[in-house]
Amino acid sequence: MIGVVKIGGAEGNKLGSLMSELSARTARGEKWVLVHGASGIMDRLCRERGVEIRMVTSPSGYRSRYVGERERELFREAALSYGKMIQDTLAGLGTSSEIMDPETTEDVFADRKDILREYSGGRTRILRGNYSGTISSLRSEKINSVIDRGLIPILPPLGLDSESGLSLNIDGDRLAASAAKAVNADILVILSNVPGLMKDINDPASLIKKYSSEGSWEKLEEYAVGNMKRKLLACREAFDLGVPNIHLADGRVPEPLKKAEMGDGTCLTL
Repeated sequence: MIGVVKIGGAEGNKLGSLMSELSARTARGEKWVLVHGASGIMDRLCRERGVEIRMVTSPSGYRSRYVGERERELFREAALSYGKMIQDTLAGLGTSSEIMDPETTEDVFADRKDILREYSGGRTRILRGNYSGTISSLRSEKINSVIDRGLIPILPPLGLDSESGLSLNIDGDRLAASAAKAVNADILVILSNVPGLMKDINDPASLIKKYSSEGSWEKLEEYAVGNMKRKLLACREAFDLGVPNIHLADGRVPEPLKKAEMGDGTCLTL
């Protein structure tokens, strides 16, 4: 069994429960790839160093971070420091891992999005000088070689721009979808600080438990707001790549992977 799990980097996400579960499951012979975000540490670094935190909502409703030249350096620092925190936590539990920094491993590549479109106050503005990117390719052999050595690959939300050689900020959820395809994962679990996809974001009882490919994807999209829009987009991409089991679940609970597999979240199947 091989799985990919993505843990968000926002404040409110908890590492302890997931790390303990990953350590126990890999000791039993399961193989896992861990993808993570970096937003919480990035926000803290920006506040400490006097850099404005700028979140942008596109005309289609997707929320993303504007990353200028200074922010790009901070984001790389934030991503790698969070990855090191994860690695140290796993090591304390007796589990070995390897951080896949694309500037050294050259495993994840991205095309730079120099321009962002911001929709605000009924108007659309063009923002230039952005250092975010979209995944252009992922070299599975490097990730698989780490798995074959009995380690957990840790993928930060960074992609290498082949033109400049710089690390770009990429979306961790969409990276997880690409990684799941690359390693032929049996399961993809996207954890965050909410129970899953809900019809009403303020009502956990409105959680959508199951979705199959026979249902209406457009209906699902109607319920996705804020950061959940991009997570659902990642799920759609994972579907299109042939990943058979996808879960949107709560990373704050004990044994979040087991809880997700048992149905405590939103389960999407082909």
